[in-house]
Amino acid sequence: MFRLLSRRSSITLLLMTITALSVWQLQKQPAKNPTITTQSQGAPDSFMENFTLQILDTQGQLQYQLQATYMAHYADDDRSELIKPQFIAFRPDGQRWTAVAETGLAIGGTDKIMLNGAVIIQRNNSSGAPVDLEIRTRDLNITPADDYAETDMKTTIIHGKDSKKAISESVGLQVYFRKGQLNLLSQVKGVYAPQ
Repeated sequence: MFRLLSRRSSITLLLMTITALSVWQLQKQPAKNPTITTQSQGAPDSFMENFTLQILDTQGQLQYQLQATYMAHYADDDRSELIKPQFIAFRPDGQRWTAVAETGLAIGGTDKIMLNGAVIIQRNNSSGAPVDLEIRTRDLNITPADDYAETDMKTTIIHGKDSKKAISESVGLQVYFRKGQLNLLSQVKGVYAPQ
């Protein structure tokens, strides 16, 4: 019996020693802070399909609208990549300026909008009215807060329709949406072709 008790005591003592050493070893290791993983750089943190964003002025009137078939937002540099973006600037008198492209970027929310590749800008004198001015260019940079857009690329402006059409070309263009003003920057030429 003494031998059995002594054997049980030995096993118990051995287990207690192992437990004590394990606890001591765990306490000896430095505490690890939890690891927080973030989105890997270059990966979108969110996306939307077929979205429309409308911005109102201080009187609650629609100032501009941005929509696209797809948007992916990247938090690391606060940019959004856009597929088939459409930007519309609204004037108080009802005039609308619409710019469309195949792709684009929105930087800092909508602080700056870049329409990439071929861009078509159309002006309507009022909602539902036919287009009275069309601009064809590339790589248009829009600053919505300033109601302003610009490009340094070749630009073709078509004013009027059919028999009363005027065509102007330039390299570089500035558009002031609220004022309805266009500045042609260089190499300007124009043709007025009444028929």
